[in-house]
Amino acid sequence: MLAFVGLGLEQSPTIHAVDLLKKCDRIFYESYTSPVINPDLTSNLAHLIGGMNIERVSRGFLEDGREILDYARNESVALLSSGDPMNATTHQDLRVRAIKLGIDTKILHGSSILSALSGELGLSSYSFGKTVTVTRTPMQYTAYNTIYQNLLRGLHTTLLLEWDEATKFFLAPKDAIASILEAEKDLKYGAIANGTILLAISAIGSGDSPLNITACAVSDAENQDYGNLPTTLVIPGKLHFTEIEALSAITRKPEDFFRDNSKNVQRIASGMVAKYSLKTLEALARARSESTKKGSHFETVFENVELYTQDALRFLSEAKEELAILSIGYAEGLLDSLRFSGELSFDW
Repeated sequence: MLAFVGLGLEQSPTIHAVDLLKKCDRIFYESYTSPVINPDLTSNLAHLIGGMNIERVSRGFLEDGREILDYARNESVALLSSGDPMNATTHQDLRVRAIKLGIDTKILHGSSILSALSGELGLSSYSFGKTVTVTRTPMQYTAYNTIYQNLLRGLHTTLLLEWDEATKFFLAPKDAIASILEAEKDLKYGAIANGTILLAISAIGSGDSPLNITACAVSDAENQDYGNLPTTLVIPGKLHFTEIEALSAITRKPEDFFRDNSKNVQRIASGMVAKYSLKTLEALARARSESTKKGSHFETVFENVELYTQDALRFLSEAKEELAILSIGYAEGLLDSLRFSGELSFDW
């Protein structure tokens, strides 16, 4: 049997977990998914379960998985981890491999940053979109695109910051924001601006360190004191009035500080259609001028270009983006046919 035991944010086992561990033949503990905030955990837990050895294991040990799975074939084995064990993809993979080998598995869930975050910040858990981890790599395209896609739907984005157990490295909040701003400069989707509201929460689940919650504009992120690490960031989306009321009370900032980050975010297709519609109408004017000079008669074509362009803008206003793109493509195609056939010569 292989049991995955979540120790929760406080890294403190439940009574159920202690009872299960007393019956295990081997117990392993990993701390690569979350830093140790309870340094006496293993010694105190060993005392609770009768002095049994608790072995610390590395990420490589679990990613390989063969040794722990071999033990679990014939013995009762437990794997301890902070938070909820199934938030880690390595654990999910290990569980699936165990099931395929016919090994019984059991999960003891624990509180995690993902479940506690909404409660601590006063945000609705239903209003969170996809979570993403920000690493030390420059220009975080994945994180940036996740924020963008969530904001399009009015959803909040949780940004977990890289933690490296081997080097005890924490990604600083200001560095995470700086790399996302670099991605904004490069992609220019309008997901992050200086006025974007940023929330940060530090030392959540740590009884020894005071909880620190920060609310600021992205332009002020570099100057904030985020308290003790680890820190988790949230880019809120559309805020319900009850969320605004809660944030104001928790952070002691006025309610009008908490603006809707999703309000000015547009779909890429919207910007494309608006841009190409203007470009097409300008090219149409030049084509008509050229046609008049030559005495050519392409008014029927020109009228269709205008109609397709109008259709594109109408479809865009109706949120029918695929039809909008198709329509502006037809409009451009008609004008291009006049140029490619040699009937008219004009610039786009």
